[in-house]
Amino acid sequence: MRRYALIAEPDPQRAAGLLSLVTEEGLEGVVTKDGVEATEVVRQRGAPLLLVTDLALPRLDGFALLTWLREQEDAAGTQVVVVTAFDELRVRAWQLKEPLGIHALLSRRASSELMRDMLRRVLSGQLAPQPAAPEATTEQERQRVASIAAMRLVDDGPPEAELQQLVTEVAQAFGVPVALLTLVLGERQWFKAHVGLPSSLAKDRGTPRDWAFCHHVVQGREPLVVPDARRHPFFRDNPLVRDGIVGSYAGAPLLTSTGEVLGSLCVIDTRPLVLGAEDLAALRELASRVAEDLEQRARAKQATVKAQVEPALTEASALALLREAVQALDVAALLVAPGRKPFASNAALTDLLGLPADAFPAMTFDAFCQHVAGLTADPAGTLRQLDLASESSRGLRMSLVLERPQARRLRWVARPFPVPGGVAQMLTLSDLGNTRPAREERERQHRVDGLTGLDSRRAGEERVLREIGRCRRDGVPFSVLLADLVGLGRINATRGFDAGDAALRVGARVAEALAVPRGFAVRWEGGAFLLGLPGVDAEQAESMRRKLHDTPGAPEVVSATVTVEGEEDPQGTLARAQAALARAQTEQRSHRME
Repeated sequence: MRRYALIAEPDPQRAAGLLSLVTEEGLEGVVTKDGVEATEVVRQRGAPLLLVTDLALPRLDGFALLTWLREQEDAAGTQVVVVTAFDELRVRAWQLKEPLGIHALLSRRASSELMRDMLRRVLSGQLAPQPAAPEATTEQERQRVASIAAMRLVDDGPPEAELQQLVTEVAQAFGVPVALLTLVLGERQWFKAHVGLPSSLAKDRGTPRDWAFCHHVVQGREPLVVPDARRHPFFRDNPLVRDGIVGSYAGAPLLTSTGEVLGSLCVIDTRPLVLGAEDLAALRELASRVAEDLEQRARAKQATVKAQVEPALTEASALALLREAVQALDVAALLVAPGRKPFASNAALTDLLGLPADAFPAMTFDAFCQHVAGLTADPAGTLRQLDLASESSRGLRMSLVLERPQARRLRWVARPFPVPGGVAQMLTLSDLGNTRPAREERERQHRVDGLTGLDSRRAGEERVLREIGRCRRDGVPFSVLLADLVGLGRINATRGFDAGDAALRVGARVAEALAVPRGFAVRWEGGAFLLGLPGVDAEQAESMRRKLHDTPGAPEVVSATVTVEGEEDPQGTLARAQAALARAQTEQRSHRME
């Protein structure tokens, strides 16, 4: 038995904590972000002495990982500790502890001391009992549901257009047919916004709570991913799975600033879901921003209702009531009175823009915009974009990049609302540049090729897999074009690496231009680029390949195309593309020798 510990955990911070615990016990720790990576490590290194895994892993869930592990001849002695946030999954895993070879199960909410003790007991050969998980009290659940009611998030009207647009963009970004913004109520989950649902569910705008995958997100307070619900020992009997509506699921919690989980932002497919740990982190970050947005809407709505039910309020007294709410916000905010007059700001805004708090009431809104534009690289161009929302609209959203007083990217959101005497607006500036932890930023850099700006091979391969699944679902073809720069090594050797890098950048721009609007380009490896071409059949792909060779100013390349055949494994498609490119390279070398 190899003396190493394998950790299967998609969250980098938690993985680091587990790694520290296993190294304290004298084991080499190997961290993987999903079930597929974990199986690859076992194939390369043999079964580990210890496996610490979550049950909700991307690409291959923990149940499937353990089932696979127990089929390996050298894994009989592997000790298994399961750590998960989802109590009902943990109970199901304990019921299957013997066939899955589980030695201990821990709640994610367990202390590090308890985890350390449990690991030591397992490594010493003791079968640890299942500890009781801290359960949410009835009072906590009552408070959570009361918070949803107080925020007035559930209504009888149609879904808001802005939220509908959001879930539509989420579905497109993740390559799935269904995306939902759900609120989990007492006995029901309610769809605040939805896209891609069957007509029956869309009409009802909800399901019983005990059907809801999002219920587990609320209970666990963590993202949940179920790569293949039809094979999952807990979810396969769910009515939505049996009816073919849910084949896979990924959802992230809508967590408020006061700690309640309202519901989930989730994506659903009828096929197995090919999402990596990075996708899950992106969904979690997006859900966090949506929850923040819902809270801001609720505060504005509550202030508006209060102003409407107190007819004696004047414009000044209504705005004075709102000043306190603005100053309590964590996000940078500016209250603009009717007539485009800045009225109140908060400390977060002054910190963000480097202005004293008393400067805002004395400024015109146009002067405020000029100050913000002056912090960017293109003041004139930015100034033309900055404005308040039309008073009859649902709001204005845009993004901008500041260079001073600190480089960062901002989301500018202006929302109008009525007050006595006219229409005021709440302007918020959300800092998108400093919200990504350093570890996540490093992970993002691994997914983007620093030289060309294209997706890296890892990110591109995941995108290819998602797009092939989407094209199959939509009944359209998908083709791959691989192109390799000719003589890149010779350029580097004779003209220097700067010349080689320049050739790569030119090749990347040509590939990128050829791929739009429907496709995408990837820096595959070395001097090779991959073009993913959704909706492009074999004949069209060949035409695009010839166009690549005929583009004026483009570097010389050797290229090949393949088109997905039937239900072919996506990895098989990529293998055929690489084999076709290798044949094309051999033919080219043969012609040059003749």
